[in-house]
Amino acid sequence: MASLSVCLMASTLQAAYTPPSVAVSALDKFRGYSELTTAAGSTDLDTYTSNLITWQMSHGGWSKAHADLYKSAWDGKADLSSWTGTKSEPLGMYDNNATVQEMRLLAVRYKATTNAANKTKFKDSFQKGIAFVLASALPNGGWPQVYPKRGNYSDMATYNDNAMVRLMVMVRDIVERKDPFDTDIATATQVSQLKAALDKGVQFALKAQIVNGGNPTVWCAQHDPSTYKAVGARAYELASKSGSESVGIVWFLMNWPDQTPEIQNAVKGAIAWFKKTKVTNLSYSSGTFTPTTNGALWYRFYEVDNDNYFFCDRDGASTKTQDITKISEERRTGYQWAGNYGSGLLSAESAYLDAIKNLSGTTTHPRATTRKAWAGVHSVFATGFPDGPVHITWLDANGRTLASVDAASREGLVEVPTPLSVGFGRASLVRIQAPDGTSLGAAMVR
Repeated sequence: MASLSVCLMASTLQAAYTPPSVAVSALDKFRGYSELTTAAGSTDLDTYTSNLITWQMSHGGWSKAHADLYKSAWDGKADLSSWTGTKSEPLGMYDNNATVQEMRLLAVRYKATTNAANKTKFKDSFQKGIAFVLASALPNGGWPQVYPKRGNYSDMATYNDNAMVRLMVMVRDIVERKDPFDTDIATATQVSQLKAALDKGVQFALKAQIVNGGNPTVWCAQHDPSTYKAVGARAYELASKSGSESVGIVWFLMNWPDQTPEIQNAVKGAIAWFKKTKVTNLSYSSGTFTPTTNGALWYRFYEVDNDNYFFCDRDGASTKTQDITKISEERRTGYQWAGNYGSGLLSAESAYLDAIKNLSGTTTHPRATTRKAWAGVHSVFATGFPDGPVHITWLDANGRTLASVDAASREGLVEVPTPLSVGFGRASLVRIQAPDGTSLGAAMVR
């Protein structure tokens, strides 16, 4: 039988974190869905949105490059996806803003429409999309380029072209009920499940960050979902450190509300790498590097183990070179080999350091007890549990999930710090569950 006592103790309290405004604005570019509204043209948006629902696959996802097709409903014959999986099934995708932009438009139209029938359709389709997001989440965190499996690099955790960052921004918006998701379009259970998947996605990023000589650097465009190692994609996209895709990851981490030491070290390490590898007085366009006063650039690909940049042709590693003129004209001009990727991050460094400077302090608060657990602003403490994994969730007075973490009971004891995102006075209930969802206990926060 679990037993507890009421106590009062000092603990560390982190002040609310406010990310730099430039970091907040940087995530807005991942919230767009203009490809759809542009394609809709003069078509009524409720009609266009109703059409896109008919193109949704049974698993809940959509294909890329289908915006023009949504002007008409699916005829029951056309291919639902441009790619098929290992079992010849149509694949849902996240690259090129696929699935994410459809879900955003559904949420916008659900909130705006006055047609009851459309409202029901839009909500049902959106929740089917959430099922796709949850089903496609990788066991160790993060998301692949496609789902179900394609049987190649598309099954890796995919930052390429910001696919995973764009998805994680949407998931966080849903969890935080940010417009247009500030409705009942997602259930409380779905929000809780999405929060758990999002937390895993953040942890994946921390574990996948490439370390050179003990120093955290940046990320590859793809990482192995089991080993976290950098892996290649297409023949000319070798395992590497990416000067491009890494930027979005840093912006996301810089915006993360729970600025743990691990998050801070990841951001600082990446910024230090961008400072170290910055090339000045040079610009790049369409396969040509041009001396440019005050120009700045970073290369798309760097060696995993060092900071040597490289280019590569369709023949793969055998054509790796630092002389871009040595690769074919088709690849030289048909790929973004460099760009002014990191300047925004460097300009935000000072504001970020100021924002995290005064996060810690010490205070004292009482903690509440129940039969199995007691919880406060700063930590959750529980006794009498069998050793093994547990899932802890903080909820507000309306039952909305504020945060959730995976922990472990050891020698009958569970103690975890409350995430910064919960904040003082926001949580009303802490729930402890077994991995299969079985309730192990709950505590009111008083």
